[in-house]
Amino acid sequence: MTSSSRNVLITGASSGIGLACARLFLERSDRVVAQYRSHATPVMRLADEYGAERVAAVGADLSQEVDCRQLMATAGRPDVVVHSAGIWTSGAIRTLTAEILEKTFRTNTFSAYYLAREASRVMERGSIILIGSTAGQRGEPEHSHYAGSKAALWGLVQSLAQELAPAIRVNLVSPGWVRTPMAEPSLAEGDRESRIAAGVPLNRIAEPEDVAEVVYFLADERRARHLTGADLPVSGGALLPMPRG
Repeated sequence: MTSSSRNVLITGASSGIGLACARLFLERSDRVVAQYRSHATPVMRLADEYGAERVAAVGADLSQEVDCRQLMATAGRPDVVVHSAGIWTSGAIRTLTAEILEKTFRTNTFSAYYLAREASRVMERGSIILIGSTAGQRGEPEHSHYAGSKAALWGLVQSLAQELAPAIRVNLVSPGWVRTPMAEPSLAEGDRESRIAAGVPLNRIAEPEDVAEVVYFLADERRARHLTGADLPVSGGALLPMPRG
């Protein structure tokens, strides 16, 4: 498998990290099946820019098992699967509803299981990369449902890295705050962005491209061929113990 001949499935490709991943893989000569849920325009623009023979836009609701199966059937036999699709909603535990809890886990967690299951049935070799979150590593107040949905991915990755080895490598990328459309409203609240950046050793909010570069590295069979079952925190050092007082 060479970087110029890979078939890559990327979920959540219409926005944020998924869109940055799709663009990066395309810039480096891969072919991309780009999944979106409801916003097709950014993916269609990629198809216009890189050609329909290199970009296949697929609409799917990954909270539904049948859509996950159909997406993988459309992707054929991918060399790389990047699962970036996800949702982030507020939900203090005192007000958390069954609807929000179930939707979050279906979209963020169940979809990862379904896609990994379907991919493992058709991939001969390759790489599966899931997008987690620092919230899954340390928790997040008023977002326990989101944190739990991402924490579950770490157990999945560690299990599949052993189960699917040596043919398929399985890894996790856990970003901290990233400047995506999903996060922008929160970052725009007063001085919140500056306060968040102050707690990050690298003193900045990540851009989607920062995460995409790490995903691309993990997908590279030459550079990351001995990496599986890893969780790479693309957080600017946000989880490091900081001096206080």
